[in-house]
Amino acid sequence: MTTTETKADTKKGQESHPAAPAEISPRALITSPVIMVLKRGKSAKKGSRKRYSSGTKAFQRLVLGVSKAAFRSTNSVAKGLKTFAKDSNKSARKRRDGIIRDALRNASSGLSDGFTELGRAPGEIARRVSSRRVWRTVRTFTPLGG
Repeated sequence: MTTTETKADTKKGQESHPAAPAEISPRALITSPVIMVLKRGKSAKKGSRKRYSSGTKAFQRLVLGVSKAAFRSTNSVAKGLKTFAKDSNKSARKRRDGIIRDALRNASSGLSDGFTELGRAPGEIARRVSSRRVWRTVRTFTPLGG
């Protein structure tokens, strides 16, 4: 119902509907349909540059994985020590000799956070190694690999 109509103007069960889609609103900014075409396949990739020289992709990806794993390893120590320091500070504020009383609990909490981060390091390397290359290597060393 529009504001000018009353309940008596409309029949029971019928309501006035908005304008048909063929009509264009006078306040419309775009009056013609917008058509977007997505390029797929090789033609879409033509503009992008190559990231690796021929034969160096696997090595470069492995080096990147090793560097990220090293970062995670050192970061795990920093994260564990930060948790230990934060928890020890909290213990010291709570009660007298809180650092000494809660030292074991705070150390275990710090080690837990550190090992959680350290456990993600091997995945950084494994993610960079192609499974196809691993399968080819395994297949050559197995007797029935064919």
